[in-house]
Amino acid sequence: MKYLCPNELKVVAISYVFIITPFILLLLVKLLTGEYKDLLLTGDWSIASAMIYSSSIINVRNATRKYDGKINEVALDWFMTITGVMSAISVTIYVVALMQPSIWIGLLQIALFIAASFAHIKFGRLAYRLETAN
Repeated sequence: MKYLCPNELKVVAISYVFIITPFILLLLVKLLTGEYKDLLLTGDWSIASAMIYSSSIINVRNATRKYDGKINEVALDWFMTITGVMSAISVTIYVVALMQPSIWIGLLQIALFIAASFAHIKFGRLAYRLETAN
């Protein structure tokens, strides 16, 4: 396993706290009101996933600016394309959730949110390493 700098996870966690806090509050409100099913039927999960993927694109792209001409542009373009597609899928699932809410769509949204959260950690660490490299 590669060396893990303690600041690396802290930097990633700082931005993630702003993403996850509304969902923790949403969860608490739904638990207190007994409206558990609403957690699955809300489209908020998909919007958050799209925001996570979009912010990952910006963070990684900003971190690569100082490497002009010294970075694998094809790999960077591939990362940006796949991440953009994941963001578009999240927005599409959001629209489907608004038009035809169902438990399966809700579960899909939550799965996409979890995947986006792991991507946020991975790409946040990448951006940190690129920004702090000599």
